[in-house]
Amino acid sequence: MTWKRIGKLFLKLIISLGILAYLLSQVSLASFWETLRDARHIYIILAFLLYIGGQILSAYKWRLLSKALGFRRKFKRFVAYYFIGMFFNLFFLGSIGGDVGKAYLLAGRRDSRMRAGYSILAERFTGGMALVTIGVIALIASPSIDVIPLWLKLINWMGLDVEIAPHSIEVITWWLNIGLITACVVVWALVLTFPLLLPFIPWLTRWASKIKLGDFAVYWSHPRRMALVLAISFCFQLINILVFALIGMSLNLDVPIGYYFVIVPLVDLVSILPISISGIGVREGAYVGLLYLAGVKTSQGLAFGLLGFLVVVAASLLGGIIYVSGTYPIKLRRRT
Repeated sequence: MTWKRIGKLFLKLIISLGILAYLLSQVSLASFWETLRDARHIYIILAFLLYIGGQILSAYKWRLLSKALGFRRKFKRFVAYYFIGMFFNLFFLGSIGGDVGKAYLLAGRRDSRMRAGYSILAERFTGGMALVTIGVIALIASPSIDVIPLWLKLINWMGLDVEIAPHSIEVITWWLNIGLITACVVVWALVLTFPLLLPFIPWLTRWASKIKLGDFAVYWSHPRRMALVLAISFCFQLINILVFALIGMSLNLDVPIGYYFVIVPLVDLVSILPISISGIGVREGAYVGLLYLAGVKTSQGLAFGLLGFLVVVAASLLGGIIYVSGTYPIKLRRRT
């Protein structure tokens, strides 16, 4: 590891610890521990089991995507690889390092690691499409969420005194909804018609040939398989949202169910930013801020974020157990 990488890792660690330290300084520790102590454990256990089920479902989706590229593995292998990737993401290699490990494991010594990487990219991308779509629909459709007043509340909380007339709020909300719907429809249209657009974008075709992206285009040749993949992606994201809704129920948070369909996608997108260790600190801070806008105390918001993180940690530790107890070497010689 070079000094540059060590410096980046150290900076991310400082950011993660700094955000957590700041959040802890803003709450009464007694109130925070009381919130955790009074949490209803049955909901946390249900959230953990539901989260495990979601990961297994996602592993099945990855198997469908990999099979289209010629990979033939038993389903239990994909489940093992998926949980091992979760373990590496959280504890060793950073936010995408686990994906690199999954590509190595799937390709082995014989198959192409690049094609294995395509399957993981497709798995991530379809999940992201579903995540953003659910967030946009929830933001527009939920009658309990008025996004402009929420942003004003956040801006004023930051110390800026901003006021907007009620009529202007209605106009801004209308245009915001139109913009979100249009952007979502355009992105879906571009993705679904991507092969048809390639002849009109020669530079993209040349770039794709340089990185051997031709194998990736095979997915548009399997519409039924991809329809199932997209359906699974939406199911997985709904499961992930319900996991956090259960955590909210364990803490008796007075938050409408529709609000989770907005904040969970937002926090998932924010935590991807490569500015912290596996999103630690950024994720908890985002939950504290967004839940504060819904009237949740800072101590409860912090407890919510940490309990959600502990569910992920517990599931990721299963990947570590699978890796240690099985024969899944990461150090593989490059295929000649």
